[in-house]
Amino acid sequence: MGLGYLVPFGLLFIAFGLAAGWALALRPVLLVAESRHWESVPCEIVSSKLDESRDSDGSTFQVEIRYRYTYQGRSYTGDSYDFGTGHTNVGVGAMHDVVKAHPPGARKSCWVDPDHPEQAVLQRRLPSGIWLGALFGLVFPAAGGGVIWSAIRAHRQARNESLDAPNPAPAAPAGGEAEIKPSGGRPVGAVVMGLFALVWNTAVGYQLRGFHGGFDWFSLFFLLQLVPFALIGLVLLLLAFNAIYAAFLPRMELRLDPSLLRLGANVPFRWNFKRMVFKRLQLQLEAREEATWGYGGEKQTARPRFHQTALLDLNDPSALVEGRSEFTLPLEHVLPTLTGKHRSIVWELVARCTHRWGLVVTEQFPLPVRGPERIQPSPANPALAVQTGGGISLLAPGALAPGETLVGNIIREAVAQPGALTLRLGWFREIRDSREAEVVWARSLPELAPGTDVDFEVTLPSEPWTTKGNLMTVEWRLEVLDAAGVPLVTTPLVIAPGGVPVTLESPAIAGGPRSWKTRLRGGP
Repeated sequence: MGLGYLVPFGLLFIAFGLAAGWALALRPVLLVAESRHWESVPCEIVSSKLDESRDSDGSTFQVEIRYRYTYQGRSYTGDSYDFGTGHTNVGVGAMHDVVKAHPPGARKSCWVDPDHPEQAVLQRRLPSGIWLGALFGLVFPAAGGGVIWSAIRAHRQARNESLDAPNPAPAAPAGGEAEIKPSGGRPVGAVVMGLFALVWNTAVGYQLRGFHGGFDWFSLFFLLQLVPFALIGLVLLLLAFNAIYAAFLPRMELRLDPSLLRLGANVPFRWNFKRMVFKRLQLQLEAREEATWGYGGEKQTARPRFHQTALLDLNDPSALVEGRSEFTLPLEHVLPTLTGKHRSIVWELVARCTHRWGLVVTEQFPLPVRGPERIQPSPANPALAVQTGGGISLLAPGALAPGETLVGNIIREAVAQPGALTLRLGWFREIRDSREAEVVWARSLPELAPGTDVDFEVTLPSEPWTTKGNLMTVEWRLEVLDAAGVPLVTTPLVIAPGGVPVTLESPAIAGGPRSWKTRLRGGP
């Protein structure tokens, strides 16, 4: 969805939230503050009832009380109980109690505005639904602003970033040990979970207030409907407590030499905690694909792993405080780190720290893994593939390693029509229903007379490698095009270490699939 849809949608959310916040929260607060200077006078209740309004969404209620009072020798009739506005289903039981406490003929006191004696209320306190109005006034504008901000940000990215733009390899870092920062943040997660639990339970709590001091079959039915929401609120409170508590637990400090992060290399590392409150430390080396496809609200993202190695599983608290170890980055069936808008290759060390209370805290340390220091060459004297089409024969090796030189030959058959030709090398990448492509090299050929040929050579780029993954596929092609840009002949190429396509496979987890209990505990 473009800006023309999302911005008005976000503005609608903001307008609704501001209107609800004004009517249900800000206006009553201002009136209560203003009423501190109102005067108390005796009044007589004329009528009292609980007005019900029904629609397709259910029933809402409002206290309707009419009363007579005299101010400065003049009689007036009032109908405002408090500064609440409109019908609501919040505090229905309390509304019943108010009606019972104000029967017709009862003598009460009301508060009158000296400047406008026709305005009066029986109660100057804040209405019961004011906090719900405040939530509307905060949540809806925040959601609308988030939609607008996300839409503008996505629009700028789409304008400044081309789908066909190549992804640069991670720059070679300087040598020397450095601290690896974890991705994400516990404080952010704690704030988000805490606010969500607060909003949810506040809304449910004000719904439950409607059953205080009153009972009827409608109230019982409505209470049973709220039970699942109350249970969900309890679970959210527990999750919020865990997230907030985890935010104050000590972090794991991980240090290694980023210049050693190459496929096939051995990488030593060390870790330490400022204080030890954990009873178990599990450390794993993981790699995964990340791909996003689809459009608008139909976008989908998947993150299948293609490598997993268990490095540590320590249960001795004295050995958890600090230590040293090492891991070896694999060389086969893997790819180096790749960062892109729609596809990525992510390497990371995943630490699962189990607290003494059983709380599991997970830290993910991203690793900028580069390709191997020496690319495995393709086999000597690779077999030539011959492709023919449009009166053109293209001879080229079918498999080479990155950085090697491709040498081939183009022959124009005697029956072919003369004309200019273009030779080009490129790759395309498919991610489900989306496709990206890039031409990395092109050469205009002199017009070949029928029955003649021409040799060519090109140094192959270092990336991307020919890949067959769980989500995405990368293939290389060498094409000859005519003067109109129509491909006459195409030959597929394999450009990968050793001239063998990289196949990404989901790793088998030792011990079989994890049970749901193990997943909740965060075990491997």
